[in-house]
Amino acid sequence: MLLSKSAQLIMATAYAHRAGFVHGDIHLGNVLLQLPGSELDHLSIQQVYERNYKPDPCPVTRTDGQPVFSPSVPKNVYTPNWLGKPSDEVLLPEAKLWLADFGTAFNPSQETRLLSYTHLQNRPPEAVFDSTKPLTFSSDISSLGLMVWEGMGSGPSMSGFLFGENEVVADQVDALGPLPQWWEKWGARTNVSTEGGQPKGGRKVWPLQKRFDLILQRGKKTAKLDDEESRAF
Repeated sequence: MLLSKSAQLIMATAYAHRAGFVHGDIHLGNVLLQLPGSELDHLSIQQVYERNYKPDPCPVTRTDGQPVFSPSVPKNVYTPNWLGKPSDEVLLPEAKLWLADFGTAFNPSQETRLLSYTHLQNRPPEAVFDSTKPLTFSSDISSLGLMVWEGMGSGPSMSGFLFGENEVVADQVDALGPLPQWWEKWGARTNVSTEGGQPKGGRKVWPLQKRFDLILQRGKKTAKLDDEESRAF
């Protein structure tokens, strides 16, 4: 199941690239599991409500208590209806994924993009170290690899959701070693690492192999990757 989902994500990214577009914001939050159409196509709206629930309207109000006059603001909003199922109940034929949210997508042959909008821990190194270098298809590949890792395991390979840019880079160096192309450009490198990439100040580091063992192997409830799959991964 996990291999199928990973393959679909890679194929979806490749499809966008063949069409000439860089997605620009690849992470698991932009991956949707397609709802099997056969489960709903024959149901009326009322039957959908009966099967799940009818969402209650929530009036839109202003924090200052004044009336809402803008025609662009709806009178009510609704909580989304849950139409899915627990992940361990999804069958392989149902596991059809969509890569969504192309709001930051661009065609590099027609537009120069220097700023990455994806999450800090998924951001490609060139977006951090060289703000003058235009992003291209390779920036998606960097984020795609991290997304596949997270989807195959029990968590992301790189932390950084609550940290700053230098902490994320330090985490990348801990996992992969000094980033060859950008090492000299990282101004904070001497604060956390030696010139050879060794941690300073007694920092606890997680090398790539340790992350693989803990996140992708021990953290899985289902069958683990065999030796050949581990080497390929």
